[in-house]
Amino acid sequence: MRFLAILGALAALGASVPAQAEATGSWRVDGAISGRTFQLDCRFEGAGGVCVDAASGGKRVHRLTSLSASGDQVAWSFATKVMLMNIAMTFTGRATGDRMSGTVRAAGRSGSFTAVRR
Repeated sequence: MRFLAILGALAALGASVPAQAEATGSWRVDGAISGRTFQLDCRFEGAGGVCVDAASGGKRVHRLTSLSASGDQVAWSFATKVMLMNIAMTFTGRATGDRMSGTVRAAGRSGSFTAVRR
């Protein structure tokens, strides 16, 4: 009986791995919000990761405050500073193979993003 419980737990764990694996890795994210475009290089690993502002030459690094993936749905967020204001940027989207697209929200505004696995 104990063997069956362990086997069931391993099967459940195995079922959750593809959901995380869908978003795991490096992504180039192109987005626009309120008429302003941006480009990020994001690396998703397990329940965390980092996004780097591509225009900064690697100097503006944003550690993720959240990352979740379920099926093809992906969501992540990080805090950034814009003109002395601290702003949380939240991304929600759908990953399919090497492509991702969705919505980005920050400071009461929303926009869209697309991403390509690198």
